[in-house]
Amino acid sequence: MALQYLANSNGWLSFNHSTPVLYITAEDDEFDTETLRAWRAEGFNVKYLPMGSGGKTYVNTLHHLGDNMSIGERYAIVAFGDAASVCLEVYSEPKSATAKLCSLIAYYPSTIPDPHKRLSASFRVLVHLALGTGQEDSTVGVSRRSEALGIQGRKRTVQKRITPGIGTGGLQNKIEYPVYTYEGVDAGFAEHDLDEYDSVADALSWSRSLSMVRRGFGAEVELERVWDENTENKYKTQDTKKIIQTYTTEPTPMLNFTPTLTGGKGHEELHRFYQNYFLHNHPASFHMRLISRTVGVDRIVDELYIQFKHTCDMPWVLPGVRPTNKKVEIVVVSIVALRGGKIWSERFYWDQSSVLFQVGLLDPDHVPQEHKDAGLEMLPVAGSEAARKIMDFDSEEHNDMIDDW
Repeated sequence: MALQYLANSNGWLSFNHSTPVLYITAEDDEFDTETLRAWRAEGFNVKYLPMGSGGKTYVNTLHHLGDNMSIGERYAIVAFGDAASVCLEVYSEPKSATAKLCSLIAYYPSTIPDPHKRLSASFRVLVHLALGTGQEDSTVGVSRRSEALGIQGRKRTVQKRITPGIGTGGLQNKIEYPVYTYEGVDAGFAEHDLDEYDSVADALSWSRSLSMVRRGFGAEVELERVWDENTENKYKTQDTKKIIQTYTTEPTPMLNFTPTLTGGKGHEELHRFYQNYFLHNHPASFHMRLISRTVGVDRIVDELYIQFKHTCDMPWVLPGVRPTNKKVEIVVVSIVALRGGKIWSERFYWDQSSVLFQVGLLDPDHVPQEHKDAGLEMLPVAGSEAARKIMDFDSEEHNDMIDDW
């Protein structure tokens, strides 16, 4: 039976029966407390397993992690560094296959299994590699075992260069199991207490890891409720206290309206921003409509059509600009990240040049002389028609700004 997350009245998430076990393992006796806390916040029974001096003792421990589990219970492993290398080696061997392991996440291992070999179908695996920040190419050891006439020989390890992967996502497309690389970061990028920590790479790898672990356990999560509650209290009931209740305590929550650099960090700043600069700064004509919503493992992306008449001060859209009485239509994209069933990060984007154009603060005819001399007659800026074209693609001609179209 699939596990299911249930949201209680406080917005937190919990499992509807015994909490699944997640082992985190690394070399040191103690580990990054922020990472441990984050996994616990997602509803897992987190147990830290230090690798210590490694060797047979550590390998034997890995072999017996599920011994005391009852029928139907499973566990996942998130391993770092050398511990990740050992876990990949141990569980890639057919004799180590166990129905109890459902997911194995390996962060920056120094060695990975044979890229051409499919790993056991009994569990999910995901590998994160650091491409590095130095001048020299980063490498990873690839473990291979020779085979002749069906008899396996000795295992050998060769060094292979880590590549950026395909597209912008870092996926290694010539490896039989999922491997992602992260450019411009070193091993340790996902551990908050290390100098190598990188918040961007950590957030991206976290989403991928959380997705793989949840899929391993067959978990289903309801993320939309807390975001809808936040939105309801922002734009309709305008209740600052209830808004703040939808945010995390740890990690510190953040809000950023990117075009105007407005928002806040932490409950105190968020409370001040909402109370003094947002909730009471919406004109009566303000109208918002959801165009599309994409729900991921730990974030929600909304595409919103927003329309209003600029009849009051709106510091979050037009800070310092007195009401112009102009009508504005824009499309806003919001990216909301959640941890433990609450909001910890919000980023909003829109075309600010279009807003300025519509309220009369930007004139497309005002082209700098050097660009006029080069043949530019009008700034490539769109007004309300940009938003209308999103709502109805055929409402406006396309490519009008391209002279020879």
